[in-house]
Amino acid sequence: MFWLTSSPHPLRQSLLTQAPGDLLIEIALALESQVDVLSLCLTSSYIYFHAASVLYESVILKGLEQCTSTLSMLSGRPDIARHVRKLFIRPRSSCDCKQGVAFSSLASAAVRDAAATQYLDALTKFIWDADEKPYHEDMWFALRIGCPQLRYIGTSVGRYLPAHNSHLFDFINLTGFSLTLKPGFYDAHMDTFFDEDRASSRQMWDMLILRCPNLQELIIEGVSSLPTDIHALVHGRWMKLRKLVLGDVSIDCTPLPPDMPDKRPFITFLEAHSGLESLSLSKYTILPQHLSSIDPDSLHITSFTGTLQQLQAMPYLRNYLKSVTFRDPMLTREVSTQAVSALLQSLPHLMELKISFILNSMYDSGNLLRSLMVACPRLRHLDLTCGNKPSFQMDTFSKTVRGFPKLQSLHLTVVKYPGDEPLSAGAARIAKANPRLTKFELTFIPPTYPLSLPFSLPHPPFPLSARSTGSFELTTDRHGLPLTLLGFEHSRLVWPWGLGVSSSSCRYVSDLRPLSAPGRRKTGWRGMLGLLVECSFAGEEMRMIVFCGLLVSLAIWGFLVHRTKAGSLSEVMRVVEIQRLPAVQGMLSSAPVARIQVTA
Repeated sequence: MFWLTSSPHPLRQSLLTQAPGDLLIEIALALESQVDVLSLCLTSSYIYFHAASVLYESVILKGLEQCTSTLSMLSGRPDIARHVRKLFIRPRSSCDCKQGVAFSSLASAAVRDAAATQYLDALTKFIWDADEKPYHEDMWFALRIGCPQLRYIGTSVGRYLPAHNSHLFDFINLTGFSLTLKPGFYDAHMDTFFDEDRASSRQMWDMLILRCPNLQELIIEGVSSLPTDIHALVHGRWMKLRKLVLGDVSIDCTPLPPDMPDKRPFITFLEAHSGLESLSLSKYTILPQHLSSIDPDSLHITSFTGTLQQLQAMPYLRNYLKSVTFRDPMLTREVSTQAVSALLQSLPHLMELKISFILNSMYDSGNLLRSLMVACPRLRHLDLTCGNKPSFQMDTFSKTVRGFPKLQSLHLTVVKYPGDEPLSAGAARIAKANPRLTKFELTFIPPTYPLSLPFSLPHPPFPLSARSTGSFELTTDRHGLPLTLLGFEHSRLVWPWGLGVSSSSCRYVSDLRPLSAPGRRKTGWRGMLGLLVECSFAGEEMRMIVFCGLLVSLAIWGFLVHRTKAGSLSEVMRVVEIQRLPAVQGMLSSAPVARIQVTA
């Protein structure tokens, strides 16, 4: 984290403002977040002039208002627009289809006007990510003419398909292409868009196969239980292809004719692209048994995304894989943790793992984390999801995760254990127990009702869909001990019966140093009160001393009360005796005196 504060010494400010521009750019590139880069740029106009290229290098616009206002600003500020190299447009809307089209119309018109100014001449990557395609097709023409360095484009397709003469298919020499299939596409055009007899489909494949021979990244993504067929992909040959991502799409779904060889066309396609480094498949793309027919010497990918069965069918990749992502969650009642850990243990160079489980019981996670620790000792990034049932308590998880000796980042998504501590307290526990984790994320997701617990705990008659997410960044001292924890939390609650959605966000900084650390220990009664409630050995001793002192005080108070009561009783008795003494004397004086004479 890069912190800038005003310095009382003008010499230090002059040294920073007189630094070479290349050095300021390197400093800005070394910062980890855009907030820090913005803080650096706001220190002076000189620093802003040189570091603005890093600040505006990648621009992500979310929502219609942000898209229109920012693109309008870029249309009138060539000094800022010339720094934009990556532009992501996401005018998402949760409204109906007609309003989604209206949002697409306004956002695409704003992009068209900004590109027509030719101020975005440094733009190299443009991604359109909305529920529908761009309403104005001439937006692609403006991007192609006004952005001469544009080599990576991406778009989404919903209920409305691109026209056969769309300017989207006029690009040449692309190095990357991304196509995202939205739910509206699967509802209306699942079997028509990629049909070879359709003009728009032929135009797209002609652009990719014939006019983009240097394609390095190809993404066709989508989520659906009924995949669409893209068998035309197998005709492409891109010698520089490095990344291939295929979502819920099918390629080899038809049986081979008798005169065809045993290898499937997609297997031949993979063997022809020996330079692939990242491969992402879905369970609909190809059957696992077909992957076993690949020539072991043709693929040397280091990153794989797919199913457990697909990875088991490719044992020749185990010496190369460094990153593995299991696309579909695994049911603990169908897949044992021993089978998963045995497969992961055969990957000696694995450093990144993303895996998710659907727990059948809240006790299924007992040996889950320990099995992963034994199987992946070199792991540096872990993305673990356990859904359906509560799994880990934050206290237990923070102690167990220390078994990953090289873990640097973590993303944990679990169902909150009943009665467990909130995100902030759980994050503080994880940071204190694992100071090597520079960044980590925690997410609490709602369980599946009814939730069976080992004790009686009534739950509401209607489930509340609550989700809490926290991103945390840990800073340590020179000895590696935790200092502060910067956190950002976002909570979202969906009320039943369509009453709406409520959300809240907050940022905070927590001091993780012990209370006895210099500069943190409070003095006076505040320090004594803080020590009394501190969860440490010193706090326990202080509570014991206070408890013993309370017992002694109670004993002294009881002794004094008893003595006071005894003294008061004796005083009362003496007063009574004094009051009775005259009466006794009077009785003795008034009574006749009998004389008795004794004779010998």
